[in-house]
Amino acid sequence: MAAVVMAACSGDDAPKVDSAASTPVVAVMPRPLTPSDSACPRDGTWKRCALEDRVAKSGLAFKPAGDSMKVAYLSVPGVRYKIGLTASMVAFFYADTLAAAKDVTALDRFRLTPRGDTIGAWKSVPSDVIWSGNLVAVLFDASATQIERIRLTITAGAPQPLSEAAKAAKAAADTTVQKLPPMPAR
Repeated sequence: MAAVVMAACSGDDAPKVDSAASTPVVAVMPRPLTPSDSACPRDGTWKRCALEDRVAKSGLAFKPAGDSMKVAYLSVPGVRYKIGLTASMVAFFYADTLAAAKDVTALDRFRLTPRGDTIGAWKSVPSDVIWSGNLVAVLFDASATQIERIRLTITAGAPQPLSEAAKAAKAAADTTVQKLPPMPAR
């Protein structure tokens, strides 16, 4: 019996395997989406998804409040957001920069109310008003740090279209087949 076990364990009769011939070729599965991957169109204009993605990356606790707000002297409804525990923001997304300019240029730039209006449509005096391209954002009850982060995030500009080189690199990365290295001998 011991002779049978020793013969089976000696490994002398094991077939030789060519490691190069047996290296599997595996198609790479697309990687899962990360926070920096956005399904938002990159067309140089602000969209809700682009703003939410960008502000979340800035490190702020930021979430949609789930409702919108209509202001009599602005032509588009605003989307409400919560920032942290107490701050809030209303974002107005226009079709383009000219439409935003048409609404905003006649208003007081610090309160986003008609000039001379002391009451306005806001629940309180805005902490800040930020205008970048087709986006107008009004912050309420925000700290200096929150204002700075939101201002830097928005004034950096809307996501721009990918260059032709970046599109080609992305397409190549999505279709690349990788060869796994040979397994080490045991």
